[in-house]
Amino acid sequence: MLTELLKKQKAFLTAFVIWIVLSVILLLLADKIYWQQFFDARHSLTFDYFFKYFTWFGDGLLIAILSILFAFYRIRLALFSLTTYLVSGLFAQLLKRFVFDDVNRPGYVFDQINLELTQVLDVGLKSYHSFPSGHTTSAFAFFFVLSIMLAGKNQWGQLLFFAAAFLVGFSRVYLNLHFVNDVVMGSLLGVLTTFLMYPLFSGFKAQWLDKPLGSIIFSKKR
Repeated sequence: MLTELLKKQKAFLTAFVIWIVLSVILLLLADKIYWQQFFDARHSLTFDYFFKYFTWFGDGLLIAILSILFAFYRIRLALFSLTTYLVSGLFAQLLKRFVFDDVNRPGYVFDQINLELTQVLDVGLKSYHSFPSGHTTSAFAFFFVLSIMLAGKNQWGQLLFFAAAFLVGFSRVYLNLHFVNDVVMGSLLGVLTTFLMYPLFSGFKAQWLDKPLGSIIFSKKR
């Protein structure tokens, strides 16, 4: 079942592997402080506004709302998306607060070493629970689910969903809310959680799962 998923989602997963490898290479070439400064020096007002709002696609509340709305298109998609978001979010929070609770965010780290860091628009700089990035975890879980359920074998569709997940992850670095390694770990966690949940939601053959919620509601009223 997972082998089949690897074949069907070849474009998304190839892009994902390239992203992970390149990120690891960058972090081997220079530390996370260097890369934070590198991206911090390249702000523009256009990108400030773009990433301020695009980062919402990693926000738990928005993903939960969208996942529920998917039920009016296909119940299986809604359940897969919502459950994967909840499980990946739980993993991320457990790691943040109990395993890596002493890993601080760029705002705190830069303040401690007396380096300046840009506050983008009205996006406040946070201090604690940096690793892994929760928004990135949620975004990669969410968009990977959409790629599986909506793009199918369409490689361009898969790449579009990957790009959306990547941009959410990059937004966390651009907004100075996370370091690159936080985002890398978040993306890994999101994709691995989706793999974990995939057999559960692809294995059930109940016909009602592949119907929109509206058709079930209205059919019962007749």
